[in-house]
Amino acid sequence: MKRIGIIILAAAAVISSCTGKKSVSGLEKAIEEEIINTLDGAYDFSIIELEKLDSTLFLTEFDRRINVFEMRIEANKKFLDDYFRRGLKKNAALKYDEIYKDYDILEALHAVKERMGDSLYMVAYYDYRVKAQIKTGGIVRKTIGRVLKRNAQVLDDIYLAITPDNRVVSMNTDRKKLHQSTGLVIPGYSEIIKSESNSTEVPEDE
Repeated sequence: MKRIGIIILAAAAVISSCTGKKSVSGLEKAIEEEIINTLDGAYDFSIIELEKLDSTLFLTEFDRRINVFEMRIEANKKFLDDYFRRGLKKNAALKYDEIYKDYDILEALHAVKERMGDSLYMVAYYDYRVKAQIKTGGIVRKTIGRVLKRNAQVLDDIYLAITPDNRVVSMNTDRKKLHQSTGLVIPGYSEIIKSESNSTEVPEDE
């Protein structure tokens, strides 16, 4: 693919960014900024509990994404065969196009994975559980999914995937859904998806 040569250059940046460590205050600031971005109105934010739950290597995240697209290709092949048998040529053509795009995505993912070398064994992100308090009124948008009706509200069990350099990759109130978008930690992932597919979202892989 023509875009692979450009996309894999992003791997060099992530290699250097994962070697540094920042203070807990930097982590807390990243969490605060991510959560308050879901708020409308005034606020006073404070973290009550912060728990590190797990870590994920780049290798694991690559394998997760690759598996997702391989499974989607296999599922779409069954639809394609069915459309051909039923003589639904238009549907078959659309499904073939989806399969072709997913193969392009897989090709790009394998190229970036190979480019990263030993950096595949670095931590891509950590999973955190956060309990926080927000004082004063405001409306919480859909990411958190709650409405602040009192002067103080405790938000229980907010899950975040955060890189070692304190960049929030994903946030969700359901931990099972946290990793649906963590592919974004892969260098160039957004560009791969946007250029080869209709959406940055992929099917749930857990």
